Amino acid sequence: MIRVISMEQEELDTILQVVENPVRRRIMKRLSQEPAYALQLSKELVLGQPLVAKHLAVMEHAGLVSSVTEASPAGPPRKKYSLAKGITITMDVGPNVFLERGMSLRPRPTAKSSEEVIQLRKMLDRAMEVKDERKRLTSLSDVLSEVDLRMEGLESERADLLDVRNQAMREATGIAGNLAGRDTRRVLFHILNEHDREVRRISEALNLREFSVKEILEELERNYFG
Repeated sequence: MIRVISMEQEELDTILQVVENPVRRRIMKRLSQEPAYALQLSKELVLGQPLVAKHLAVMEHAGLVSSVTEASPAGPPRKKYSLAKGITITMDVGPNVFLERGMSLRPRPTAKSSEEVIQLRKMLDRAMEVKDERKRLTSLSDVLSEVDLRMEGLESERADLLDVRNQAMREATGIAGNLAGRDTRRVLFHILNEHDREVRRISEALNLREFSVKEILEELERNYFG
């Protein structure tokens, strides 16, 4: 089982800078299947080895890729690369909506799962108990299909939730337009998006002085939030 842990903004920015490059995404997709050497990646992806090595160095520096040095049967030692950690990133952009979330996926010993996930885990357990490898592979393929189908349904529900959120934010934006002062509107949008009314955090996020934030919060709570 895994747990999701929110990334700090600095870590998310670093990862976004890495994954924005399509060549790096191709390398990560290949490494998600199994570890590989730089020369191996170069041949399979039809890319120059110096280019692959350059991108691997960037990804390793960012902590997305790790390497171990192994002896080569013919020649000097070589590095084998693999993905270092699991992450999930979502970004929603449009009128009245900007949401970005980065989460690290880490193991956890126990977890409360939905009934659907429990059934999928049982399906996985049964598949892993199949002795014949060919039949086991078929069963595992069925598990993957069911998981992907479930995830597709969740994405559809998420799209519906975003539509509800977008309508609520559009109405809130109309109210914000009646507020005097750009800083007041910025603070309001921070509250609506982050659900956060802590003076210090708002001050740091918006680069405003704390006493100004405090005054704006008092005004908003007095006139709008009650």
